[in-house]
Amino acid sequence: MENQTTPKINVAEIMESIRAEIQEMGYSSDMLSFADIRSDAEAEMEMEQFDADMLRHDVQYLTANHRLEPYPKLSGNPVSVFFKKIARKLTRFDMEPCAAEQSSFNASVAQAQQQIELYIQESRLHSTRVLLERIEILELQQKNAHIAMAQMQAQIQALQQQLFSGEEPS
Repeated sequence: MENQTTPKINVAEIMESIRAEIQEMGYSSDMLSFADIRSDAEAEMEMEQFDADMLRHDVQYLTANHRLEPYPKLSGNPVSVFFKKIARKLTRFDMEPCAAEQSSFNASVAQAQQQIELYIQESRLHSTRVLLERIEILELQQKNAHIAMAQMQAQIQALQQQLFSGEEPS
């Protein structure tokens, strides 16, 4: 087999070229860092108003995925799989309790989310009932007011007829 040499990577030279590029573009150290830029996960967390469909989706996801699998299926190079199996066996005493504890916490969060969703549904149902009762009361009051107004108009007409006919009101 031929003796192949790989070219050496000069990190200092690469860093110098990167610094030169940064200087050419006019960037400075007081500009934004990666920590200042919001990630997609953070962007999804900001909500301005309640969305029942999103809550339902999140609750379903939590319920379906609350169990943490400490050892997902291994794939890849057989040698790396072998070493990963050894590493798993060496860390099993620590990983399994952590995974069980995290799964338990996740299940509690999923259950709490379900309770919140049920509370919101019951609250909406109660609010709807209260509003419907209030509407019924207002409609009844409006109907009674129309009846009273019709009676008063009839009395006014009767009094006006008596006034124009010259009779004394009784």
